[in-house]
Amino acid sequence: MKITKTAIRDDLILLRFQTQYQLASTFLRVQEHHESSAFKRRIFSLEEYMDWYAARFGAFTYYEDWSGFNVPSSAFDPFYDGRFDPLSRKERLLLDVLRDQRRPYYVIAVAAAVDLRHEIAHALDFTVPEYRRAIRRAMRGFDTSSLRRQLSKLGYHRSVLSTEVQAYLIAPAGTLGRSGRALDPLRKKLRAIFRTHAAGLPLSV
Repeated sequence: MKITKTAIRDDLILLRFQTQYQLASTFLRVQEHHESSAFKRRIFSLEEYMDWYAARFGAFTYYEDWSGFNVPSSAFDPFYDGRFDPLSRKERLLLDVLRDQRRPYYVIAVAAAVDLRHEIAHALDFTVPEYRRAIRRAMRGFDTSSLRRQLSKLGYHRSVLSTEVQAYLIAPAGTLGRSGRALDPLRKKLRAIFRTHAAGLPLSV
C-alpha cells in the first residue's frame, strides 16, 4: 500500500491513497476515536467497532460509506503512545508517514479528487480562525437542525456538528448538504467564504 504525502501548508498535510478501501481501513480507528458519537475518546478494537457499526446500520459497510477523513495531529497521540496496540499494518504505516511532521498540524486524506473540497473545508475551519468566525457568523439565523439530525444519525459526535454542517453545505456528499432550498442563501454565503480562503490551495488531486 502506498500513501502519498503532500504539505499544502506547513500545518496542513494532504495524504492520498490509491483506493477508498485502503483509505477507510487505515483511518477508521483514528477518525472514530476523534469524532464518533459512540467511540470518541474510547480505546477500542476494530472488531468492536465493526460489531457496533453492523448493529446500528444493518451491515458493516464503513469502507464503502466513507471516502474522506480529517483530523488534527492530537488525534494520533493515543496511537503513538501505544494505547491502541496492537496496531494494524496500515495504522503503523500511517504513523510512520507522519512521525517526523512538525506539530501542530492537520491531516486531510482522500482517494479521489471529488472529496478534496469537503476535507479542505474542515481543515480551514480548524486551522484558520478568520474562516471559522466568518462561517459561524454566516450560519447565524439559519435553521440547520434537519441537517444536524441527519449527521447525528450517521454517528457524528455533537461537538463536530457545526464543522460538518459547513463542510456538507460547501461540498455535499450524496444527498447530504443538497436538500432544503431554505438553506440555499446560506450555502451561497459559505461557498463565497470558502473560495476566498481556499484561494491558492489545491482543490484537485
